[in-house]
Amino acid sequence: MCGIMGIVGPRPARDWTAWGQLTRHRGPDAFGIWHDEHALLAHNRLAIIDLSAAADQPMRSADGRHVIVFNGEIFNFLELRDELERAGAVFATHSDTEVILEGYRRWGPDVLDRLDGMFAFVIWDCERRRAFGARDHVGIKPLFYRRTQGKLIFGSELKVLTALADTAPCVRRASVYEYLLYSYVPAPFSIYEDYLKLPPGHCFDFDEAGDTLSVRQWWAVPRPSEPAGVDFPGAVASLRTVFGQAVERRMISDVPIGAFLSGGIDSSVIVAEMAARGGAIRTFSIGYRDNPEYDESPYANLVADALGVKHTVLYPDLNGSDISQYVDLITRQFDEPFGNPTVALTHLLTASVREHVTVALAGDGGDELFAGYPRHNALMWAGRLRGWLGPLSTAVVAFLRTLPETPAGNHRVRRLRRFFTSLRKPLGAAFQDWSSVFPIDAVMATLVPPGQTLPEDARTAFISDWFEASGGDAVASAQYADLNSFLPYNLMEGADRMSMANGFELRVPFVARAMIEEAARIPTRWKIARGEQKHILKEAYRDVLPQSIITRRKRGFNPPVWHWLQKNRPLLDSMFCDNAALYEYVSQAAVRRMTDEFFAHRADHSLQLWTLLVLEHWLKTCRV
Repeated sequence: MCGIMGIVGPRPARDWTAWGQLTRHRGPDAFGIWHDEHALLAHNRLAIIDLSAAADQPMRSADGRHVIVFNGEIFNFLELRDELERAGAVFATHSDTEVILEGYRRWGPDVLDRLDGMFAFVIWDCERRRAFGARDHVGIKPLFYRRTQGKLIFGSELKVLTALADTAPCVRRASVYEYLLYSYVPAPFSIYEDYLKLPPGHCFDFDEAGDTLSVRQWWAVPRPSEPAGVDFPGAVASLRTVFGQAVERRMISDVPIGAFLSGGIDSSVIVAEMAARGGAIRTFSIGYRDNPEYDESPYANLVADALGVKHTVLYPDLNGSDISQYVDLITRQFDEPFGNPTVALTHLLTASVREHVTVALAGDGGDELFAGYPRHNALMWAGRLRGWLGPLSTAVVAFLRTLPETPAGNHRVRRLRRFFTSLRKPLGAAFQDWSSVFPIDAVMATLVPPGQTLPEDARTAFISDWFEASGGDAVASAQYADLNSFLPYNLMEGADRMSMANGFELRVPFVARAMIEEAARIPTRWKIARGEQKHILKEAYRDVLPQSIITRRKRGFNPPVWHWLQKNRPLLDSMFCDNAALYEYVSQAAVRRMTDEFFAHRADHSLQLWTLLVLEHWLKTCRV
């Protein structure tokens, strides 16, 4: 893992080394900078494969024509290296970086279709004065860019671009409302006008001489399809083969490697595959001393004992007496508002685990591939119940509003209220409501300040549009939407920023391209069967995991936000005071109502208030 940055085109005289150090946290092991008359590339390296200085970047090809900066890992680089050597390539290092470089020289942009990995890279062609950049299939690794005044600036983080701004960037108003809806700003936009994110599965070509930029998609999430002639036992065997290879490839490393183990099915099957390949496997999880309803450490210990791995439970301070530290951390690392509070746990976990290993495998993506979220199950119930229960939904919601809303039962009252509130909507719109922080109705009716309207370019149906584009059944459509929204822009972005803040590498075998394509061919009836979610995944590993792990109810990897906020009313009151910056975008009356309802336990607005808290902090202290 690394930090990459560069500028192609005219550049003023300045201390470019200092600029290049902006992402040193992503790569503390080495720094390099290269330039010619037309381009400058810089790189912060976290050494994982080939620890020698020969593998430092920027890396130049043997003939001197191409220069690459690369962030990520290519897990099949040894196979590609063998193929290239048979074709006559000669390698000077043992790195995957050089394999990309040589692969591009031989195959051009088609090299992307051969890569099994997570990556963002830019290759500069000194002879043709062209920059080719690409991002992996689901956006595990980030790439921001800005085209201005005849040049292209790019980098792993937004701060790389804003640091070169001649004037303060302008906030994109539509992005603020997209953030409020989804807790993130989906690509290709960022929080600032004209500062862009290369979408997952896309690449660009910038011709410096002709001052032209073209962006195209090189891979798309496959739509659900069920091949003929495949039976359930065959699908189970195929799934285990493909997943086993994905895990095995992601175990390659020249530094210590481990895994995150929560005791949920996703992390457990990863550790099962790692343990089956031998060696000393180390696993880690977070424990909660003060909030047992969030604590999964007993399950993690059970899996570790069954698989014979060395497990460590870490107990960071999670009492939330001062949540401003988490809010400040998130806004500084993302450079824009990001509302998922789980990333605070990711930061705490990777910071602690970094003392033991440098790389860890994690279970992100399993819910998206195998219909593991409560909202996926809710879709099946909605399809069955809406005809006769829909007319009663108003009365049910009114009754639920009389019940206190606390974290009890995994926030059951809040989930039921949201389910019934959206029951009469088309399934795509209902699914977007269940996947959003603020449902669009609430934004339009109460959140937008009086006298204002939503910007016309705000993507208010971003998730439901992906749902409708799927062409599959309701659950398959929801998974397709998740893979194009929640997974890249929430899970992957959060995991990248917070792990790389600690110079730590996370690997996610569930979102290997082969796994996504395999899961797209598995019908919904094998993912949710007899009320059991992730049925086929559990069946594939029923013989190696304890039965209690197979049958346990899902519990997400979540921080105790409800408790954090309940302890911090003075902070919220001070942040949401009369001169709060967020009232440019949000109704003050709506914020006060949510705050009062939350502290009176009348409504669980914990995620909404957290989202607003992050926005306010960013507007006041982090906006450029």
